[in-house]
Amino acid sequence: MSTLRKMLNLPAKEPKGGEHKADAPGEDAPFETLPTPGAAPAEPSWSHGGWAEETESSGRSFARRAGRVAIWAVIGLAAFTGVRSWVFPAKPPAVSQQADPQSEARKHDVPTEEAQQVAARFARSYMTWSSQAPQLRARDLAMDLPKDADLKMGWDGQGAQAVAQTIPGKVTQTGGKHARVVVDVRVSSTVKVKKKDATVSRWQGLEVPVAQVGDRVLVTGQPALIGMPTAASYSPRSEADADSAMAGRTRQTVKDFLDSWAAGNEGQTAAPGSHIAPLGSGMSLDSLDNWAVDAGSGDKRVGTATVRWRLAGAQLQQTYRITLIRVSASSGARWQVQQVSADS
Repeated sequence: MSTLRKMLNLPAKEPKGGEHKADAPGEDAPFETLPTPGAAPAEPSWSHGGWAEETESSGRSFARRAGRVAIWAVIGLAAFTGVRSWVFPAKPPAVSQQADPQSEARKHDVPTEEAQQVAARFARSYMTWSSQAPQLRARDLAMDLPKDADLKMGWDGQGAQAVAQTIPGKVTQTGGKHARVVVDVRVSSTVKVKKKDATVSRWQGLEVPVAQVGDRVLVTGQPALIGMPTAASYSPRSEADADSAMAGRTRQTVKDFLDSWAAGNEGQTAAPGSHIAPLGSGMSLDSLDNWAVDAGSGDKRVGTATVRWRLAGAQLQQTYRITLIRVSASSGARWQVQQVSADS
């Protein structure tokens, strides 16, 4: 037996073709003993081969089986989960939307524009009356009142009054599809002045209750007369420093423009590319009372003009902010009006 086989504890190498080989040089190989006829075959012997059968302990056997069961359980769970995700894909979590209290409250509001429209129309009908034609007022009121409502609405059937204009204003939502609308009404009536009839006009405030019923807005009851706004305090802005030299050089330019503007020929004196709407007929320039240019520099300057117009047999003084720009031409450069606006 070779040294390597001994180290590895391997069995001796079997001879080939029934030939016998000596273990070492000079030694004869032993003859094989033949079995005795009729005797039972001898059991093979493994003692000289280096292999021995070991009996596995019960603990090791249980651990091995348990490990196999765990591995197959993990494989089965992975397979089941994958197939389930194909058939029943996971749904993304629903995004929770927090309700906006103001948005929820607006669901119970009356539409603002429709409320103002109905209230303004009703105010014109309500504040118009004539003892000579009471049916006209009742007919107009019926447009915006519920069926079978009292069409007199508190009027005793006497006198005469007309409405020239209505301006809807603030809408106060009171909840449950109800609201109140403030309407400014311009009323006219005839009075005696020095034993002669004269027409006088005034503004009157009216608050109209409305409600949304289905797809309509109706007046739900009698309106109430209310007061009009009173004067409030206001501090005007401080005047800018004036450029008297610039005002002197451009005063005639501004006056020529105002004359053309009143006559409807503003395009002849305004700067190229400017868009100044005409004033309309019936006006003329009486005088340019004052023209002051703000201190500054450059090809664009702004000034304040105090103008006196003649219209309807009267004089009306007004104040404008006028923008000038320097326009260059082949003959030189000159200042022209680019923009006109009210003084703020």
